[in-house]
Amino acid sequence: MGKIFLVLGLGFLIGYKGLLQEKGLRLNGRLQTAFLLLLIFCMGVSIGRNGEILRNLPLLGGKALLFAVFAILGSTLAVYCLSRLFLQKEGKK
Repeated sequence: MGKIFLVLGLGFLIGYKGLLQEKGLRLNGRLQTAFLLLLIFCMGVSIGRNGEILRNLPLLGGKALLFAVFAILGSTLAVYCLSRLFLQKEGKK
């Protein structure tokens, strides 16, 4: 867990200090996409090899759908409330 926070902190510092030029930022975006796809692929392989997960997939799928719906609703509500709280209307200053 410490390694994760160390790498995250290092990335934050590089971004905060603006150490990457435009070319580096484009490369960073491509690498993020490639490694995200690799992560999703590896998760798919792990799920496909696990027979217990495959047997319980209908139940897990329903729970995942509910979780996704409530996450979207909660995020939307939070953005709405925070934008009403912190963003001023154009006419008021």
